Amino acid sequence: MRVVTVIAVLLVGGAATLEAQHQFQFEVGGFAAYTRFDRAFLFDNQIGGGGRIGFWITNWLGIEGDGLYQRPRSTSGGANFPVWFASGSLVLNFGSEKSFYILGGYSAMDFNSSGTGGFRDVGAHAAIGDRIFISDRAALRLEARAYYAPTTQFPGGNKWAGQLVGSAGLSFFLGPSHREAPYPEVPKEKRDSILAAGGKVPEARPRGGPSYEQRSSDWQHKWYWGGEAGILVFRTNFDSYSFEPTFGGHWLITGKRTALYASFEQSLFISARHVTVVEPSGTVTPGNVQFDNLRRIMVGVLAFPAQLRVEPFAGGGFAIMEALNVEVSCATCSGSDLGQLQDEADRAATKAFFWWMGGVDIKQGRLALYGHYILTSAAANFLIQGTTHTFQGGVRYSFGSSKEGVTDRQ
Repeated sequence: MRVVTVIAVLLVGGAATLEAQHQFQFEVGGFAAYTRFDRAFLFDNQIGGGGRIGFWITNWLGIEGDGLYQRPRSTSGGANFPVWFASGSLVLNFGSEKSFYILGGYSAMDFNSSGTGGFRDVGAHAAIGDRIFISDRAALRLEARAYYAPTTQFPGGNKWAGQLVGSAGLSFFLGPSHREAPYPEVPKEKRDSILAAGGKVPEARPRGGPSYEQRSSDWQHKWYWGGEAGILVFRTNFDSYSFEPTFGGHWLITGKRTALYASFEQSLFISARHVTVVEPSGTVTPGNVQFDNLRRIMVGVLAFPAQLRVEPFAGGGFAIMEALNVEVSCATCSGSDLGQLQDEADRAATKAFFWWMGGVDIKQGRLALYGHYILTSAAANFLIQGTTHTFQGGVRYSFGSSKEGVTDRQ
């Protein structure tokens, strides 16, 4: 009985130390960023940099301010000019290590407002990200963020505008240290009692938080449900490369070092994409077919060979892609020719593909944060020409075991 009591006390004490402690600490850092500007602004996508400072009010709640600077060039020509984003955010931190987070708040976006043709927008932003702790005082921070201005001040426009930003940088934690003392040694009398009962005395180990290397063993044989968002890159025989937002959900059933992966994704284009299809009469009218949505269903297998907390993965499988809202235009077609052209465009709207994926998975207890790249093969007579490229990030959550245990009944 004494053995059980001592071990139970030690285990309870150990479990309590897994909670990361950052209350009343300041988080400061810098980052590099890549921005995709609203298509209406006619700016090239641009690399920039910035800094942030935050304060942890509790272990799960914080406030933060950040600024981002970049110098994009107009696609219509001209010199680079300065663009500033300044934001204030409320941050919610999750997971046993409080490394996974979501945030949202107010943003001011200045597009060279002091110069000719410049303007300034105000709006909101939201982000999802993760901190990969290098030590108790430093972490690599990865984030995907979206900015939204309900009414843009861009000259000649009065509709909403949005920018997408991906960033990576370092964060440093300043302030009181919450590292706790090691477990106290088991008294000699209790140690002798445990050994006499045939038990094993637990070794003293520091309480300073979780391990940042080893993946917890509960990853295997689990059902994971998750969601992702990112950018789909493709081109047609009429339009050059397009960068369109995509989002979806997936299902992951893990084995020992592999997992079955199934996903459903939808891409809603910022503007319609055009394709040139030869008309029944043989006439070639450039861009006579358009579509503004893309749907994709994927099934395959992923390998997680290292079984680490921060782990690369790769895999492949099959996919079906379908272009939606396909419309044709033909000024010289008769009624039957127009219907024939529409039928031909509809047949070219759905094809099957191979896909290959590579990425990084970051385990946070039942939560996992990940980012991946997907390459799909080309298909003949498809509205999209050549391969497609997808860059996504998201989260998945384990809802329990996928392996049913065997119970012996008497």
